Amino acid sequence: MEKIKQTIKEILEKMGINDVVIDIKKDNSLKDKETLIIELGLDLRDARPFLMDGAGGLSALQHLLRVLSFRDSPGQGFLLVDINNYRKERESFLSELATKAAQRVRRTKKPVALEPMSAYERRFIHLKLAENPDIVTESIGEEPERKIVVRLYP
Repeated sequence: MEKIKQTIKEILEKMGINDVVIDIKKDNSLKDKETLIIELGLDLRDARPFLMDGAGGLSALQHLLRVLSFRDSPGQGFLLVDINNYRKERESFLSELATKAAQRVRRTKKPVALEPMSAYERRFIHLKLAENPDIVTESIGEEPERKIVVRLYP
């Protein structure tokens, strides 16, 4: 984990970001793979480029860290990066969005198409609504406009 912290510091320093708080936790909820949860605390000015435009910069940083961290042992685990609790807050929003979409589908009996979102966010919605036996979700469209349609189970 120290190697990952050093890698993060080096990447951010090259971007001109020197003040960062790094917290790394292990999550073993998946039986065969370990997930590293990396929480970064940045000044709002430094965090802004990572979180703009649907957090594309955050996803890019996560991908880069995943490649660098697991290049010697591909497929060994997962890595999730969060900056200033953005993902936690986004997951709370997505959870509420999914619940309201399911309620609307039940009320109107018509499918509801959600806004385009990243693969990670679509997966979160699919898993959230999988708990409802009367609701089905499906991803449609092509990236970057891929979105979820929520409908009643046939």
